[in-house]
Amino acid sequence: MRTFTPILRRHWGKVVVMIGFAVAGAAFASNASLREYGRDGWRRALQWTGVVETSVDSGKVFWCPMHPQIKSKKENYVCPVCNMALVELEGGLVEAPENLTLTVRQIQQAGVSTKPVRRRSLFREIDTTGRIEYDERRYAGISSWVDEKSRIHKLHVNFTGEFVKEGQLLAEIYSPELISAQHEYLLALKSERGKTNRKSRSRTTGYSVPAGLDLAHSARQKMIYQGLTPQQVDDIAESGKILEYVPIYAPLSGTVIKRHVQEGQYVEEGDWLFHLADLSYLWLFADVYEDELSLVELGQPAVLSVRSFPGQPIRGTVSFIDPVVQSESRTIRVRIDAPNPDGRLKPGMYVRVQLHKNIPEVTAVPENSVLWSGERAVVIVQQGEGVFQPREVRIGQRWMFSNGGHDESGGAFGFGGDRQRYHEVLAGLKPGERVVTSGAFLLNAESQFQSVLEKMLPPENASITLEEAIGRPLAKGIRELLDRYFDLSGALADDRLDLAAARFDALRQAANALAGSADAANASQLAGVARRVAKHASRSKEKPLKEPADARSAFGRISRATVMLLSENGGQTLFEKDVFLFRCGMANVGYENWLWWSDETLNPYMGQKMPTCGTKLDVLKP
Repeated sequence: MRTFTPILRRHWGKVVVMIGFAVAGAAFASNASLREYGRDGWRRALQWTGVVETSVDSGKVFWCPMHPQIKSKKENYVCPVCNMALVELEGGLVEAPENLTLTVRQIQQAGVSTKPVRRRSLFREIDTTGRIEYDERRYAGISSWVDEKSRIHKLHVNFTGEFVKEGQLLAEIYSPELISAQHEYLLALKSERGKTNRKSRSRTTGYSVPAGLDLAHSARQKMIYQGLTPQQVDDIAESGKILEYVPIYAPLSGTVIKRHVQEGQYVEEGDWLFHLADLSYLWLFADVYEDELSLVELGQPAVLSVRSFPGQPIRGTVSFIDPVVQSESRTIRVRIDAPNPDGRLKPGMYVRVQLHKNIPEVTAVPENSVLWSGERAVVIVQQGEGVFQPREVRIGQRWMFSNGGHDESGGAFGFGGDRQRYHEVLAGLKPGERVVTSGAFLLNAESQFQSVLEKMLPPENASITLEEAIGRPLAKGIRELLDRYFDLSGALADDRLDLAAARFDALRQAANALAGSADAANASQLAGVARRVAKHASRSKEKPLKEPADARSAFGRISRATVMLLSENGGQTLFEKDVFLFRCGMANVGYENWLWWSDETLNPYMGQKMPTCGTKLDVLKP
């Protein structure tokens, strides 16, 4: 100790410096924020020296697959982080801070395709259902007009549903009261004719009677009020014979909808005898939501379709719009006149209805090119060869179709079909720019992983749960699939090939269950991705895994589909826990990324050979 003290006195400064370095090193190693601050400083230093470039217009560019942020224009340069040789970036392009750059191979793997922004003539469409009813203008009810009781003497209509013509005899009624009225009328005429031969023509009734015959006139009106026609009364006066049975004639041509009486049945005044309807023209009542009311107007053509006659549309016309909104459903009833010459439409039948309204030329993009983030809409714009930019746009009218699917009269050729839908763009795009229409979800996911959207767009404050976004069954299925995915990833990271087969099978079952739930919810896109996961996972069952490379190759394909599933269903921000995305540039399976539930680097592609090899690309926060 006595020997050490003089040495300490002579070199106390060096000792203090060494202790300081040791404390700083320990703090740096134990504190994640200090390590990140150090890495940021190292990257800024590299950028200042020209090793890392933010944008290059031409010439060869080299990058590190393990650390994509390291780029250089110097050939044979090595990555200062992992000492790995840099490889040439195809196309010689490096993304600017707001852009996303992909190689030709990445574009092909993602299936990216683009279309130019154009001004288009489109139409909005309402697709709803309606109920067929009788045309009230072609509907008639026939009742008994005779005082007191009368009897149905004979029916000339044998069954309900029989077609009758206007003026056709339907029934004959026997009425003692009406027979008495006829006797009174004939006696009044005979009495007055004996008193005078002077005749005159009444200006109001149009028949020839002696002047001053008030009693005869009163009896005549009584018979007319009980259902006899003026012609029938004139015939009685001219022939002097009593009409024993009162005939009932059809007031219009149509179908007997209801026959209320039988032969021999007694009826009283006001009792219904028949109901007739002309079914060659019908009404259809359809419900339209109040926010769609601007798309409906009088005289607008409509297309009707019934399941009984697929592919045979029926044309109709909007004839009336209800002035009152139904408070329970917040809908407005619209009446459509529908011709029915061949009788295909039946009253009470439910019919599919399609209404459309032409929209003047607007700037529009295909609907699958628009990505929704909360209330914001984002499109991926191609800036050059392999360079893409996420851009926020303002969307106007949605879900519009091209007029190419309609005939000259404005009616649609039936329903369904592979018709492209468009969204109107009010701001953010110009005609001639090209937007991504296929593979946009993958590019959106990649851009988020590289923090492009975070740099470009303001933060979104409002958030919702996964259940609120896609429903409880689908949210439960996605979480179950992700848990089984993590189980498989952990087995591969530990080189436990003996566990991989069972965990592949568990993942397959979870993916199939999710696909079934998506089918029930009409989420065809989600169902397709889930089936893709199940397909890749089932290969281990069809062909037993003998080599770790087989399992990891299948896992790479599953990882690609899982990332796609999350990107298409809001999973990046709607999970209840953080999900981390990693990349391993040395994974030779066709896909380098994988997901994990913590920030611990456990490489499922490299296993225990290089367990911590990988770069954390993004944190998918809840």
